[in-house]
Amino acid sequence: MSLPMVKEREKVRLVLQKQDIAPTFKINVKLFADVSGSFRDEFTQPLPQGGYVVDPFFTAALAIAGEIDPDRNIQIIGFSDRALDTGDYSLDHADNLRAEFLNRARPILWGSTDYGRALQALLQSEGMAGMLGNALKSLFGFGKKAEPAAKKEAYLVLFISDGEDLGSHEHFISQLKQLAEMGTFTVLIGANSDHGVKFERMRQAAEQVEGCTFHRLTDLAKLGTSQLYERVFDTEFKRWYQQLPAELRP
Repeated sequence: MSLPMVKEREKVRLVLQKQDIAPTFKINVKLFADVSGSFRDEFTQPLPQGGYVVDPFFTAALAIAGEIDPDRNIQIIGFSDRALDTGDYSLDHADNLRAEFLNRARPILWGSTDYGRALQALLQSEGMAGMLGNALKSLFGFGKKAEPAAKKEAYLVLFISDGEDLGSHEHFISQLKQLAEMGTFTVLIGANSDHGVKFERMRQAAEQVEGCTFHRLTDLAKLGTSQLYERVFDTEFKRWYQQLPAELRP
């Protein structure tokens, strides 16, 4: 593991300690990365000082996963008007995460923006679909021999977009609520230097859905990972953590 990533993980630990999160706490980390056309330059145009606007998002997400994900991996779902589960990434991807993600996400790059389709891709992914299937079996498996209960796990969803949702808001809210019922904390991040973009649907979602928070970021060219850690593990996350069932936290 590179020295910069070691330092990033230390930043994560300090923020978690500040919020009184147990050092043994583990949570599955998922990143949703907007690859709509309006975000193309942030992915592909180098900054004068080097790197790309989106780099802090990927670095922070990977450092968080390296510190608190049980497998130290992060699942990344790219989305525009379509969505694609691009699979898991490990700490070994720290030096080329943006490029590797763009390569895997090529079929859906630079479309419009649909939040609900993105969350649907997660719910239909192999691990999540299995959890939903087990829940349905427990509801409708009358008269059948009980199967061993699957281990319950908590999830942290980092959802980053630079634009307003052009899909169904009702669908987006229903997906968020379904994730919340499965033990998910969702961080909605509206990332756009244009102050005219209000991210009203994200704001409304954070107000309507338990275990959901929203943060608006501007001046993206000067964004640092420390700012992201403070926003991900905010007071809403601390409150959610304190209310988790015993089987989901130490």
